[in-house]
Amino acid sequence: MIKSVLKLFGTQNDKIVKNYLKKVKIINQLEPQYESLDDEALKAAFETLKDEVQSGTKTLNDVLYDSFAITREAAKRALGMRHYDVQMVGGLVLNDGNIAEMKTGEGKTLVATLAVVLNAMTGKGVHVVTVNDYLAKRDSEEMGQLYEFLGYSVGCITTDIHDDMGRKAQYDADITYGTNNEYGFDYLRDNMKVRVEEKVQREHHFAIVDEVDSILIDEARTPLIISGPTQRDHNHYAQADAIAKQMKRGEKIETKPGEPEQTTGDFIVDEKNRTIIMTEDGLQKAQDLFEVENLYSLENAVLSHHLDQALKAHYIFEKDVDYVVQNNEIIIVDEFTGRLSEGRRYSEGLHQALEAKENVEVQEESQTLAEITYQNYFRLYDKLAGMTGTAQTEATEFSQIYNLDVISIPTNVPVARIDKNDLIYNTEREKLDAVVRRIKELNENGQPVLIGTASIEKSEMIHERLKKEKIAHNILNAKNHAQEAEIIVNAGQKGAVTVATNMAGRGVDIKIDDEVRSLGGLVILGTERHESRRIDNQLRGRSGRQGDPGESQFFLSLDDNLLRIFGGEKIRNIMNRLGVEEGEYIDSKIVTRSVEKAQKKVENQHYESRKHILEYDDVANHQRKAIYAFRNQLLDPEFDIAAKIKENRAEYVDYLLGEAEIFAGMPTEDFDVERLAALIKEELRIKVQSEQFKDKEVEALTVMITEMMENLYERKMSQIVPEQRQEIERILYLQVLDPQWRDHLYEMDVLKTGIGLRGYNQKDPLTEYKQDSYKLFTDLVSRIKIEAVKVLQLVQFDFESPEEEEAAVEHIREELESDIANTTLNQSYEEGVIAEDSSKLKPITGSKKPKRNDPCPCGSGKKYKNCCGQSGPKKGLLA
Repeated sequence: MIKSVLKLFGTQNDKIVKNYLKKVKIINQLEPQYESLDDEALKAAFETLKDEVQSGTKTLNDVLYDSFAITREAAKRALGMRHYDVQMVGGLVLNDGNIAEMKTGEGKTLVATLAVVLNAMTGKGVHVVTVNDYLAKRDSEEMGQLYEFLGYSVGCITTDIHDDMGRKAQYDADITYGTNNEYGFDYLRDNMKVRVEEKVQREHHFAIVDEVDSILIDEARTPLIISGPTQRDHNHYAQADAIAKQMKRGEKIETKPGEPEQTTGDFIVDEKNRTIIMTEDGLQKAQDLFEVENLYSLENAVLSHHLDQALKAHYIFEKDVDYVVQNNEIIIVDEFTGRLSEGRRYSEGLHQALEAKENVEVQEESQTLAEITYQNYFRLYDKLAGMTGTAQTEATEFSQIYNLDVISIPTNVPVARIDKNDLIYNTEREKLDAVVRRIKELNENGQPVLIGTASIEKSEMIHERLKKEKIAHNILNAKNHAQEAEIIVNAGQKGAVTVATNMAGRGVDIKIDDEVRSLGGLVILGTERHESRRIDNQLRGRSGRQGDPGESQFFLSLDDNLLRIFGGEKIRNIMNRLGVEEGEYIDSKIVTRSVEKAQKKVENQHYESRKHILEYDDVANHQRKAIYAFRNQLLDPEFDIAAKIKENRAEYVDYLLGEAEIFAGMPTEDFDVERLAALIKEELRIKVQSEQFKDKEVEALTVMITEMMENLYERKMSQIVPEQRQEIERILYLQVLDPQWRDHLYEMDVLKTGIGLRGYNQKDPLTEYKQDSYKLFTDLVSRIKIEAVKVLQLVQFDFESPEEEEAAVEHIREELESDIANTTLNQSYEEGVIAEDSSKLKPITGSKKPKRNDPCPCGSGKKYKNCCGQSGPKKGLLA
């Protein structure tokens, strides 16, 4: 009924596309006008439009039709390609800041040029985001011919550009191509720089994200993190691993409603939520083995955490599925692409637990120095757009989190691919045998086949069976994107058999010739359903491009993870009722629908997980923005730092009076002037007598102390050249701000780790996190203000010449920069953080001041923050 109504009136999407097609008609009418111009006249016409936009006489909307018509004409001349009408619709969707959903082979790379050319007219830069370096390089070179024809410069950010000036040059181009990681890490690194001219990125004006679902959905649970090493005890990992091996896995025993829950063994594995639940017996056993009375007491919290990670490593993370062991190292397998993610590391001790499990060298943990999620990075852009072949299943998430609408754009030629029902077998062995039989049939016929697998392990199983059958084939678990792209391109040739993880070769078209068309086109065989319907659709979409024939089918078994965890029982009952024999399968719409329901369940779970991460990161995001904005002010030569120091000095005087318990409204004889004099001597090294402060009101005391500090400060600073003075003040302020911000991030990490437990106390963890993190932040701001005043007040200069001044400033800068030089780039994952090259890390070399949690150098045995590094309790100080 609903389908027939929609056919009659059309969907909302159809109406939107219809409106866009009206605009395309107007652009088409301009085609003859620009076709008649020679190259120089066409370039001049475009230059005129650009000047009008930059001078403000016209807006981008005013020049849209002409810009699109000129871009189409320039593409015909520079690339030998003409944009189809549906591609023009795609360009309009992107320009409106939405997501264009276009099927594989519809020329998304060419579509992007329309919106890029128009938006680059402002001169503020356009970023095109791709999923890997190979595609960034390929697209910037191929489309670069069109951009350069129109007078634009093109940059490309890849991992092999290491120097800042090289990266800056790429960002300064009118149009920059690069991967999401590169953009995100450059943003974080820029906010650790100590000179404004060293920053590589410009403003965040407009970004087009290619394969938007992969970057904004699949990788959104992955915060980008820059970290440095911590000094923690490694022995706990081996101990926890040994104890985990002695623990016995148990199960929940079915009980009647109302009866208490019963369990067996020492712990239960919840595969659905990927967690470990300890039983009472298990807890007692762990306490005996660790030789502690209470595993969950504060001093033993680290042991319980390590045991939890060790059990996860043994019972949730599988070798050759989640990770592989190569060259005595644990290398993570990317969950979505099946590629090896070399150099990335899980955080929170999980990677170390895996290293202990596999008996490889345990490397040290890392501490967060800067972090941002992809969601919050991409929300920095004034305008954001995206394109992909599969986005409609996540339209709600795109709308809620990024405020992006998904518009499905019709194909240029109708899709002729046949998508067959899933075939379901009882066991994995029967399923894989059936897949190989089907490959053999198709191969004898000469029809090319692409086999999609969900993991490296499954690829190897197919590979072994095909070797046995002597069927020539290519296997793709590669991390070499260029070589991978070449194999994928050839996957459509007659007789080709290609085994690939589900997402391999994304962004590369598989073209077929007329002979293959006559055989029925490319056949896609999926060996199991992925947790996300999008990724299955992506695999299907590799066949049937531009109206080519083709077919796709998934082979499943009840042993597959998705069916086993989320819907196996229902399907198993159907199979039992039908009496399915060994080697037989069921092929039914009902079963296919059950599988899709299971996928929807998982997608929903992942959406909740991403939303959860974002809610927590949003709290940190407001703080990050405030700190980064102030940091940028400090780097700005125009910033009035003298006024800022004056404002902070007034707050510092209030703090001193508060510490001495001197408040307005108290009788003056109750003022503890001895304590005030002692504090001024101790904190500012100014020799004062308490008699000076006797019988004076709070206002008079404030004026006296402020003048005392100002006179000393000005006397000291007057010997320095004004420009140099500002530079010294800026650098010293940064020297206080950066370490304090890092300590704050560490405190926020600690807070986030334990906040979930407050749910047991009937409190909302998120609300508690917001309140506690706000308090931590106000403390941080107060601490920065107070420490900055103290450092500036206490610093002594003994310069003989301006050259010495310059050298001293340079030395402080270098100390600050050395903190950045030894950092690592990480990507966190919902189970932990992934860090690049942390094995090659040197220890961080920072300023000589001890860290807040280090032992105090005075020899008291206390931590530095509780002894000589103590700022005293905070009273009445607001951010």
